[in-house]
Amino acid sequence: MGRLEDLAVHYANAARWELSEALNRIATLDDEGTLHDKDLGRIAYAYQRMSWWQQVTDLTHGREEPIDGATALLTVRRRAQDLLINARPVSNGGLFVLAMAECRRGGARAFLDATEKLADTLALLSDHDTRPAQEPTPATPATEQAPAEGRCP
Repeated sequence: MGRLEDLAVHYANAARWELSEALNRIATLDDEGTLHDKDLGRIAYAYQRMSWWQQVTDLTHGREEPIDGATALLTVRRRAQDLLINARPVSNGGLFVLAMAECRRGGARAFLDATEKLADTLALLSDHDTRPAQEPTPATPATEQAPAEGRCP
């Protein structure tokens, strides 16, 4: 497994952890606990992010013919871009349907942002491999964080 595949697994695990944390909010409610719309939004958003990374790891570690990390990322990026560009606007179904559509868009946007950062990091790493040894190495990427405006309600 190469560096790109390792980073994709890292991002997938971080997304799973965020989903687990969001789900723990429901699991720890007591008899008087209240579940808020922001809790459901956080779960939906985390699930959407996790599902994009799961698609990448399914392709790189598939039961059939696994493909390399770059091809897997590009394939899933195209799917995410297609969702953002070609998704039909939600015009009926109420606020819940609108909120879930926003979570799908937010998750896709966060995935695209993270893969862009991942590509930049890998470019820096490959530049480092060709540079003299005295230059500092770039830092590894932190876990993926979506911008505040991309988050669900």
